[in-house]
Amino acid sequence: MTESLLKKALLGAALGLLAGILVFLVTDVLLKKAFRNFEAKTLDLRYPYRLAALQAQRKNASIEDIVIVDIDNRSLEKLGRFQQWPRRYHARVIDYLRAGGARCIAFDMLFMERDAQTVEDSLFAVSTGNAGNVVHSMNFLDANPDEFLYKMNTPPPGFAAKQFVLPLPPPTVARLDSFDRFDGKLMELYNNSAGVGFTNFLPDDDSVIRKMPVLLKFAGQAYPSFALAVVMQTLGLTGKDIQVDLGREIRLQAGQLLRIPIDQRGRFLINYMGTWKTFRYVSYYDVLEQRLPAEMFEDCIVLVGTSVAGLSDLRPVPFQAAFPGVEVHANIIYNILQQDFITQQSQTLSIVVMLIFAMIAGVITMIWSPWLGILFVLALSGGYVLLTTWIFVQRNAWVPLVQPMLSFGIAFLSVMVYRFLSEERQKQLIKGMFAHYASDLVVNELIKDPSKLKLGGDKKFATAFFSDIKDFTTVSEKLAPEKLIMQLNEYLSAMTDIVLEYGGYLDKYEGDAVVAVFGVPVDQPDHAERACLAALDMQKVLIDLRKKWTVEKRPAFEARIGLNTGEMIAGNIGGKNRFDYTVIGDPVNLASRLEGANKMYDTKIMIGEETYNLAKGTIIARELDFLRVKGKAKPVRVYEVLARRSDGFAESLNTAFTHFARGLELYRLQEWQKAIAEFRRVLEFKPDDGPAKEFLRRCDVFMQSPRPTEWDGVFEMRTK
Repeated sequence: MTESLLKKALLGAALGLLAGILVFLVTDVLLKKAFRNFEAKTLDLRYPYRLAALQAQRKNASIEDIVIVDIDNRSLEKLGRFQQWPRRYHARVIDYLRAGGARCIAFDMLFMERDAQTVEDSLFAVSTGNAGNVVHSMNFLDANPDEFLYKMNTPPPGFAAKQFVLPLPPPTVARLDSFDRFDGKLMELYNNSAGVGFTNFLPDDDSVIRKMPVLLKFAGQAYPSFALAVVMQTLGLTGKDIQVDLGREIRLQAGQLLRIPIDQRGRFLINYMGTWKTFRYVSYYDVLEQRLPAEMFEDCIVLVGTSVAGLSDLRPVPFQAAFPGVEVHANIIYNILQQDFITQQSQTLSIVVMLIFAMIAGVITMIWSPWLGILFVLALSGGYVLLTTWIFVQRNAWVPLVQPMLSFGIAFLSVMVYRFLSEERQKQLIKGMFAHYASDLVVNELIKDPSKLKLGGDKKFATAFFSDIKDFTTVSEKLAPEKLIMQLNEYLSAMTDIVLEYGGYLDKYEGDAVVAVFGVPVDQPDHAERACLAALDMQKVLIDLRKKWTVEKRPAFEARIGLNTGEMIAGNIGGKNRFDYTVIGDPVNLASRLEGANKMYDTKIMIGEETYNLAKGTIIARELDFLRVKGKAKPVRVYEVLARRSDGFAESLNTAFTHFARGLELYRLQEWQKAIAEFRRVLEFKPDDGPAKEFLRRCDVFMQSPRPTEWDGVFEMRTK
């Protein structure tokens, strides 16, 4: 290796190391929570491959050791609403399962209130006690003084807490997640149980259940989870047989030593064995009616729960949006008893791997050509993705993906930026790449921030603008093509000048339509006002143009405009070699719909409610209607822009619009005759008022076909 090449390699390694350190600081210090969530998402993407491998090993057979007695739709059809079931049903199920030799019977359901018939609770509690192997679930809550739910410093009266708590050292208990309240009143049921465990789910920030707490603190004591309580009952363990080392493991001394890996908060990473019904399911109704042989439950762990959506125990898991909570517990129980866990790579090893990969990427990018560097980083990234997926599928190990992948990219970008800066080619490169953009505004913005030169975009709160020429098809048929193009260019040029004058971004032309947006790519706090004022100026300029065209004996174009404000995606959209800076999203689509809705009211400028709220200090507008436009389920309140507030208008028009507002109010109250009178008064002052004519038409129709009493005043447009 020559001295020059060695220097480049060392420099690349140094830049890669700095990039790796930067990634560590961002992902493990500054934005640890966000990147932890992102990493969890990558685990979700790996899960389908693992589940497919597991199912292939089992040949799609269900796991028989744990049986789920499912309160399914069939049970509800046969027995009625679950809330109205007598609790003697559960007592009969316990008796039958115990007679069949079930090792443990566990109810993954909460009995929060006493039954109206006290004998039902007594039968249930007696069967629970007689069986001697029943585990019930409980739930903890946070205090909420606003609802008179105050913190409980001791267990509730009548609850035999000592037989259920785990005797852990106070320092260990102090580090557990804690709750303030015990939710439940049926103490005799708990006290007759062989075990009690909480069913609180503490999902990740995206609501997905990847981990479950195995221990929680309430009133200064540690309680086991529902799954741990089932395991303890199954193995005949007491609290004295459990040792806890937070951040490492829980040790269960059950003949042989069982270990449960946990984090600093006492949470367990679930190793899901498969999709829904990986464990054996039987119908609750069939067990209640003894349609199944009792012997099939011999030596089994039986969980009683539900898979019915209406009973609110479906949870999002890494591979499925709605997964029965009872099967989540089944997976945890199975993991513990089989000692089948997902291991996580240590943080120290993860950091070392990340730094090494970043240095490799830095060296290669520095000594190779940019294109070869890109190919290498892509190949290294792809290989690493495949490797981590294989390790998860075959070795039950979760190896971090985000940090190393990010370090590849950051190291590559760092070296590339250095190379471009050192060779004074950055500006030339950027300008060459900006050939894809048609707007100088976008070019200037991207020169300031080159990182935006990528496919994709950012969320922006902005105002979308759509305008279209009224009856353009009819008008175009009257002109020769060359004359049509000449007049259209004159029109579009004038409209475009106004958009740019108000700082708008011209998105595109669609035939005779002008599509623009205010507030991107440069942020504009007053984007709604700019858009409304631009629309008013366009209509004003069109008046002068129509006079000119009339003198020239050419068609006089009229334009309809729709504006809407909201959060949209702004960025580069398209293919890797050809793309445009544009905006997309529901607010943009609605602006297009509002432009078309002008036709029904014979109006020229229609805006959405958000636009009106932001611009009402600058413009005068009247409420038009409460619309549900085609393709949208949610109705929107729409307004017609009339003038600048600084300009105002004649007193007669002010009177007309006052009558219109009264008419609109009466229309929504379904007082059709009174509304008709107000809309006719509008036409006395403004004979050509399109909205008044439209509501008169509707009132006539609705008088013949009355609206339902619950009608909310929404008018549904069935055309675009």
